[in-house]
Amino acid sequence: MINDYNRLLSNILTYSGTLPLIASVVTHYFPATGWDSTFIAITYAAIIISFLCGIHWAVYLFFAEKYPRNLLITSNVVALLAWASLLATHQSVVIVLQALCFLYLLTLDLKLRDVGILPQWFYSLRRNATIIVVLCLAVIARLS
Repeated sequence: MINDYNRLLSNILTYSGTLPLIASVVTHYFPATGWDSTFIAITYAAIIISFLCGIHWAVYLFFAEKYPRNLLITSNVVALLAWASLLATHQSVVIVLQALCFLYLLTLDLKLRDVGILPQWFYSLRRNATIIVVLCLAVIARLS
């Protein structure tokens, strides 16, 4: 069971993980920085999708008997989609594909919560972070 300190740390780290996407939205309004905020956002999003897929891969290794869907395959396919999205020539395609990846991973987390693998507090944290990320991607798509 996770203690209060680790739960707090999980919250801090998860919400901190959304900061690069929030910063990408903010820096879009300051072109004098010379940063390509869209490139930063989509690259970071691909990394985070891969990270989340790694979590699902590990969950399957430890809880395969509780969750029959093969997360080894789905997590690898989604991670590859995230990386392949970076090869798309239209940024709107990249952003939509990545947003769909985040939403799909959240649906997997919901199912993992429903079978008792993920606790409610963690699912709520993931849901909130996904909302922030998808909103940031939507704003970036609108601004690009």
